[in-house]
Amino acid sequence: MSSITDKPINSKVEDSLKIEKYANSLSKFIKNSDTPITIGLQGEWGTGKTSLMSLLLEDFNKSGKVREIATSWVNTWEYSLFKGASETTPAVLSGMLQKLRDENEDIWTIRDQATDKVKMAAKFLSGLANQVITNQTGINIKDAASGGSGNQVGKVAEIAEIKNLIKSIISDLIDHSGNEIKKVVFFVDDLDRIPPSDAVEVLESLKNIFDIPKCVFILAIDYDVVVKGLESKFGPKTKENEREFRSFFDKIIQVPFTMPTGAYDINTFLKVKLADLKVSVDENDISIISKIIRFTIGSNPRSLKRYLNTFSLVNQIIEDDEDEEDNEIKDNIILLFAVLGIQVSYPKIFRLITQNTNYLDWDFKYGNKIGIDTIKLKDEIENIGESELTDEVWEQIIWGYCQKDPFLKVKCFNILELFNFLRETSCKRILGIDWDENLIKDNKYNLLKEKLFDQMSSVLEFASITNVDDDLEIKQAVNKSGSVTYFGGYNNWIQEMKTGQEENKALGIKKRKPVNIEGIVEELLKYWNDYFESQGYDLSFTPTGGCTVKYNGKKITNIGFSGSGNNKNSKKIEFLILRSHKRDYKRPIIEGLESDNCRKYDPNGKKSHLLPWGKEFFKLIAEPNVLFSKTDEIKLLINESAETIDEGKRLKVTLDNHHILEDIYNGTFNLN
Repeated sequence: MSSITDKPINSKVEDSLKIEKYANSLSKFIKNSDTPITIGLQGEWGTGKTSLMSLLLEDFNKSGKVREIATSWVNTWEYSLFKGASETTPAVLSGMLQKLRDENEDIWTIRDQATDKVKMAAKFLSGLANQVITNQTGINIKDAASGGSGNQVGKVAEIAEIKNLIKSIISDLIDHSGNEIKKVVFFVDDLDRIPPSDAVEVLESLKNIFDIPKCVFILAIDYDVVVKGLESKFGPKTKENEREFRSFFDKIIQVPFTMPTGAYDINTFLKVKLADLKVSVDENDISIISKIIRFTIGSNPRSLKRYLNTFSLVNQIIEDDEDEEDNEIKDNIILLFAVLGIQVSYPKIFRLITQNTNYLDWDFKYGNKIGIDTIKLKDEIENIGESELTDEVWEQIIWGYCQKDPFLKVKCFNILELFNFLRETSCKRILGIDWDENLIKDNKYNLLKEKLFDQMSSVLEFASITNVDDDLEIKQAVNKSGSVTYFGGYNNWIQEMKTGQEENKALGIKKRKPVNIEGIVEELLKYWNDYFESQGYDLSFTPTGGCTVKYNGKKITNIGFSGSGNNKNSKKIEFLILRSHKRDYKRPIIEGLESDNCRKYDPNGKKSHLLPWGKEFFKLIAEPNVLFSKTDEIKLLINESAETIDEGKRLKVTLDNHHILEDIYNGTFNLN
């Protein structure tokens, strides 16, 4: 197989996470419990609630033994499709009875005793114009029956009638002489897949109508869903009203059972699933990958499957890659697992290592670039006391960055442990020696950092293929040339331009002098930054000092300072704009602006000089005040460039069609 389906298990033979022992204990508890009783299987989406219920169902229906429990299984989301909130609950309740009838034909003479009653109950429930709502003052039913509204007393009577009807259906089943049934277990699955308010109404209705003897309800429900569903009644959850939310939950659920994800057998799960994917991993690597999983995605089965599917796809791309330089990645499964774990679990941290892969060299200057107040950071580090996880500068940068995000703040030390663990395993893999803190003072440490940077850059090239990130500055930041530093937004870019940048050979960045940005220059750059963002264009700010504007992943504009190298003190601003097919790819002539081809072409000498953006762009250069007066013309050019991308007519100059440049060189187009 090349992928793992996200289907719950149906039997114990599929139980690679080893949750059978919990199913056995729950099964015994249910068989011996008093009724009615409701058991709530709690856990976020994907933690294995459906799989656990399947193991219970298998035990109750096990062939070869006398059945003492009848079952009914409903997937609530199936009854909510294409239905409004007022229709979902009656449909679910009706479905519970119909499933009870259909799933127990072998032990229940349906035609003789239950068909008419089930149909009658289903008709009543289907006729509800609104849900059954229970609140602190009692039962309130809106248009309970299809035959009219009636008064409150009448409605309560109708509910009593339907409860008696359902009770008689259960009694008919249990009292039937042809079976040994003692209880009915209703499995109510996927409550976390319907709107929270609907889920709460289903729970309330169960409590009102199905709360009868001999019935056990097993609900797959997360407490967080209940909280969201009750906000319309109690308002947002606070410390003051938390008790009200909890009281409601306790009223519905008599036995809470939290999915034991921390006790899942991840090693066995990995062995089984990696074997299914035909990925050869030795025992030691399984242990290392398990540790990476503990630091990243945790033990949520759905997340684990998504993680392994992502790895399988990337691994397949690497296997098919014919570039000999990338062959070493094929032997670097551990690093690939680690990077993908960061990508899936901590996208903001993945963004950082994509921007600057050499994390062991992150310093306070880099901290300033990503918006950390490094002066304040030093004081905060001192306040938390000494820790092996925050004694190095790069660790302090990660710690400081995590404090800005509530989720990362909670996971901060997991992330720090992961990066330290990655360094330790890389030391063993690259240098062949165990990690020791004294290595930091050894020349071997520089070799470790260099090799780790190279390998991380190569792995990131492939990992970026499966990255999901709505951050406009990071899209397509990784390419064949390795990692490129992208500044964390417009303000950081401007600040870096003002202060200059030191040389960083590892990142391929040359030393750059400060740029004279003030007054109208800064005002102009901010104006265009805001405009690009308002139009939904993708913005990225590069170490070379430019702002790249992309549309649908394709560059349409660059904006920066005229001049080259460190000569950046000119007041002139330069736009590089994609040629538009609407103008036959000719550059426009706009009065007051200098317009030129990026690629100079001499039709007589048949020679050309290719600048970095030369194949498809022309440039406009002018003083900021002139550019301000020509914003409408420039916006038109930019929008036409986006249309060119949309219509797939982007100019591609090659050796075969370079004669097009002769027409461009000789032609003009006056936008006015």
